[in-house]
Amino acid sequence: MKKSILPILPILTLILLLTHPALACAGAKSGLLLWWGVVLPTLLPFMLCSSLLVAWGGVPLLVKPFAPLLRCFGLSPEGSYALIAGLLCGYPMGAKTTADFLRGGFIQEREGRILLAAAGWPSPMFLAGYMAPRLAPEIPLWKAALALYLPLFPLLLTARALALLKDRPAGTGKNARHRENAGDRRSAGAGTAGRPAGNDARIHAAVPAPAPFDEVLMNALEIMVKIGGFLMIYSILAAFISSSGHIPALLKPFLSGIVEMTTGIDAVSRSMSGPVPINGRSASAAILAFAAFGGLSGVSQTNTVIKNAGLSIRHYVLWKLLHAALSAAVLLLVTAQGA
Repeated sequence: MKKSILPILPILTLILLLTHPALACAGAKSGLLLWWGVVLPTLLPFMLCSSLLVAWGGVPLLVKPFAPLLRCFGLSPEGSYALIAGLLCGYPMGAKTTADFLRGGFIQEREGRILLAAAGWPSPMFLAGYMAPRLAPEIPLWKAALALYLPLFPLLLTARALALLKDRPAGTGKNARHRENAGDRRSAGAGTAGRPAGNDARIHAAVPAPAPFDEVLMNALEIMVKIGGFLMIYSILAAFISSSGHIPALLKPFLSGIVEMTTGIDAVSRSMSGPVPINGRSASAAILAFAAFGGLSGVSQTNTVIKNAGLSIRHYVLWKLLHAALSAAVLLLVTAQGA
């Protein structure tokens, strides 16, 4: 089935490009302008600094103040840094850092699976600078931030419980539980040494030699070019959706948000004052859900940076759908009094 469908997709896309060249060009320009004006100047410096921190061994020093707090989620200093990078830098920095640590052997596979549940986040800068002006006037920034970031805790706790369940020893008696808890204590105690302990043979005992700056820079630029390509492709698709005469007008903003979150957020925001206005509270919940999910464009970007790291993009998508549902639910809950 998959082999029979996949060749059809580029054929249909090619037909659309040939029959609607002006629309395709406008969508491509929109995606590239978004990449050049917003993504590149905000993400590249963070990506470069993050890569240098990893390559030059500065991670334990940076996360030392936060490690005791985040250790309750089963995270090592490196895992804590991957989580912080994802929260502060936005898509797809958390997933990239997690994948880099897995490939380098700095974290265990179990910790990578836990981090995958919280690897992708819109940055606070994106929330305050792009999303906040497009929310309904009655939605304050603090409520939007609460709805977006509060799901971090249930996501991490659920992911940790599932990871422990998957790695649970075959025995179910007292001795099996004792071995499992002892392994957790060893992992937590080794965090202060800069490496997570455990029985995973991939964990290195020595810090690798620092990578040259030009190598780190070229790796970061390669990822940024890939992100720009995905933004262009999905912006073209979003442009086709918004101009289609076969899709109901009320459905277009939501389909755009599923494809590319920034385009969808703007479309839903404009729909609040459109010919058929959408309720501001419901529209704001949809905006939060799009930002939490990251769109298919964000999924493709994440898939690019986690290749060959042993992480599942399918699991990532499921976690992001759960995050989107939780964010929308929290926003509706905290704004219920004003409804």
